[in-house]
Amino acid sequence: MKPPLRITGRSSSHFTRLVRVFAQELGVTCEFAPVYDLASLDARDYAGNPALKLPVLSIGTATVFGAENICRVLAEAAPQPRRIVWPEDVRDLRARNAQELVWHAMQAQVQLAFGMQVAKLPADSVYFVKAAAGLRNALAWLDQRLSAVIDALPPRDLSVLEVSLFCLLEHLAFRVTVPLAPYAHLAAFAHEFGQRASAQSTTYRFDVPPGG
Repeated sequence: MKPPLRITGRSSSHFTRLVRVFAQELGVTCEFAPVYDLASLDARDYAGNPALKLPVLSIGTATVFGAENICRVLAEAAPQPRRIVWPEDVRDLRARNAQELVWHAMQAQVQLAFGMQVAKLPADSVYFVKAAAGLRNALAWLDQRLSAVIDALPPRDLSVLEVSLFCLLEHLAFRVTVPLAPYAHLAAFAHEFGQRASAQSTTYRFDVPPGG
C-alpha cells in the first residue's frame, strides 16, 4: 500500500496553492495540514522543514521541501501521465524570463505581506519600497508580453509558469500590496484560469484553528 500524501501549508499562501492546484490537476489525493502560526520557530510546525518554510509534502515518513520540488513529486505520483511544461522545457527566452519574474514576484509578495501586514514593520523602509517597485516593474513586464509568452509554451496539459502566475495574481488581490488593476492582460488571464475546478476549490482564505 502506498503511503498517504499530506501537504503542510497555508490556505492563504500562493506557494501552497501552487502545489494544491497541481495535485488536483494531476488527480493526486493529498491530505492538507494547515499551519496556523507563521511566527513559530519550531521546525516541527513546518513538517520538519529546517528552513521554517512552506509548503512541505509528507509521504509517509519522508518529506519534500519547496513548491516546485513538490510539484515534480506529485507528477511522478499521478495516476495518469500528463503533459507538463517544466521551466527547463521552455526554450523561448521571453518565457524563461517570465518564469524568473514570477518567482521573483512571489517572493516579493511574501516579503511585503509578511513584513508589513504580519510583522507590522514600517512601509516606508527602503527594503519594502524597493520590493514594491520591483514587483510593479515585473508585473508591467509580464502584462506587456503575456500573449507572446503563453503562445511560446509547448503543447501541454499544465505548466508551472501558468499555475504559478495565476497563484501570484490572485494572491495580489487577496493580500493587497500593489494594485493589480493597471495590468489588464494579467487580470484577464487570472479570470480565465480561475474557471478551472482546481482553482475554484483552492481559493485563498485564512486558516482558523479548531475552536478559534
